[in-house]
Amino acid sequence: MQNDPLHLVGRRLGDLSDLPEALRNQLSVAKLDDLEQKVVDTLRKRFDGIANVDELMVGLYREFSYVTEDRRALANKLYRMCKVGVIESVPKRKGVYKVKEGFDEL
Repeated sequence: MQNDPLHLVGRRLGDLSDLPEALRNQLSVAKLDDLEQKVVDTLRKRFDGIANVDELMVGLYREFSYVTEDRRALANKLYRMCKVGVIESVPKRKGVYKVKEGFDEL
């Protein structure tokens, strides 16, 4: 499956900060959904850019009164955010995430 070029589709864009705003606004990959934006804001404002899942759950509640339906749903969202390059997991620290260096909201 790794040799299949289809697994790369949508992941080859790299850093989009050099693109004109008019083009970035048209890209669906460049848009964060509401929860993703809340996660990034919470990481930055409350936790200096790095937190574990428990801290994020509490931070999301305190910042936005957001209660996750299921811890796994939030963990899945964090995983997808890692895949698109918004956040990254901290090596050797299970369930710890940080805002990816150089990531700037579009």
